[in-house]
Amino acid sequence: MAEGPRLTPTPTPNDAITTGVPSDRLWLRSELMGTQVITRDTGRRLGVVGEVIVDIDRREVVAVGLRDNPLTRFLPGLPRWMPLDRIRQVGDVILVDSADSLSENFNPERYSRVINCQVITESGEQLGRVLGFAFDIETGELTTLVMGALGVPLLGEGVLSTWEMPVEEIVSSGPDRIIVYEGAKTSSNS
Repeated sequence: MAEGPRLTPTPTPNDAITTGVPSDRLWLRSELMGTQVITRDTGRRLGVVGEVIVDIDRREVVAVGLRDNPLTRFLPGLPRWMPLDRIRQVGDVILVDSADSLSENFNPERYSRVINCQVITESGEQLGRVLGFAFDIETGELTTLVMGALGVPLLGEGVLSTWEMPVEEIVSSGPDRIIVYEGAKTSSNS
């Protein structure tokens, strides 16, 4: 039996992950949540990031959903969508060119939020649930899934025992489930 991938403890946001992506471009979903989005042309505040949408088949973040304030992400109602490629700069805030960066035609139903998806092996063994993910902020490329035994993303990566799994271990996915290669359960829980 071939040995599966090794899961590594979740890094702190400033740790470099060996993915070939410069560490300043590697962001955790949790770092982006609640970040203000500001236009460069007028300095207008478009909202705060309340959702991050993933095309799990292509292994990339495609858009962020903006809300009026961080608390409204828990209330019903549709966010305003912005494709990831509209982001021009990221730091304490996210800068975009203008209010035209928002997309009226974006359909989030085609994609996944990934958070709280059940992660199982090809034989059906449950490994945990997705609490977050790391990705390249410039390209949207997913690098790792942050997983925990309990699916409680609101507690965050620092509160629960979590580990990371490289996205290369994903075999297939569905709306609420991600299937990974057999043997992907070898973990170093923190």
